[in-house]
Amino acid sequence: MIVDVIIRQLRDGDVVLGVALGMLLAWFLYQAALLAGARPPARLDSVFRMTWQGAVVLGLEQAYELARGVIPQASGAAWINAYRILDFEWSHGFFVESRVEHFFLQFGALMNAIDAFYIVGHVGVTLGALLWLYLYRRDTYLFMRNMLMMTTAIALVVFYVFPTAPPRLLLQYGFVDPLELHHIVSAGGSQPGSYTYDPYAAMPSLHVVYALLAAWALFRAVQNPWARVLIVAYPLAMIATVIISANHWLLDVAGAFITVAIARGALAGLTILRENAGPPISAFLPARTVRQ
Repeated sequence: MIVDVIIRQLRDGDVVLGVALGMLLAWFLYQAALLAGARPPARLDSVFRMTWQGAVVLGLEQAYELARGVIPQASGAAWINAYRILDFEWSHGFFVESRVEHFFLQFGALMNAIDAFYIVGHVGVTLGALLWLYLYRRDTYLFMRNMLMMTTAIALVVFYVFPTAPPRLLLQYGFVDPLELHHIVSAGGSQPGSYTYDPYAAMPSLHVVYALLAAWALFRAVQNPWARVLIVAYPLAMIATVIISANHWLLDVAGAFITVAIARGALAGLTILRENAGPPISAFLPARTVRQ
């Protein structure tokens, strides 16, 4: 089944999956060459170590996509949970998502840029941060990588126990689906053909989770004050983007902060456990998880 899914995704143009598999294949070929007695230069060894790390990170992302696609799409529960969130926000006076989206819809070019940033920023900045940290701040790279793993695992659990429809699907409350607006999906918000697509994985917002992690890691690694201003601005821009584009509720954003906090605590606990546990237990725990 997994092989069939991979073949289908590649045929459908899943670029990230193709790059991940290419990196993984390159790493295995390199290891085979080493076993055969090849002695490559140190620079080449460094390149393939980076290739392996890239395969791990992209493989994690693809494993998340696959697992999210395998999770049954409980549409009934997702709609009920969305109404629960809407009712909570409304009763507490901060249901503003539809008004925010409609204000920005009058600025067509800006709205197009926001919708593009939702996709490009999420992928590009996350991968760019990981690459830069791997090359120049290896310890902080390990911190961000491990936090990505932990937050993604937590998010998958939440997606399973609390599926949630995003605001853009609640058209009766005045929302506009940007995917439909840009003719990415047909009228009514039908799903794209991707096997891994799940329209009910709104809580928590992984776009905000990853933006927070990238900003956290880069802020620790960079000392230039102007660069730090831009770094802090990035997750704020992503929060605004997910709300303006009606892809997430305000509570989804709050869930992102909670997810990051739980992941931090979990990794801190694993670090303490590793430091106090003797072999062979410590061998199965992640090294250098949090402390920098």
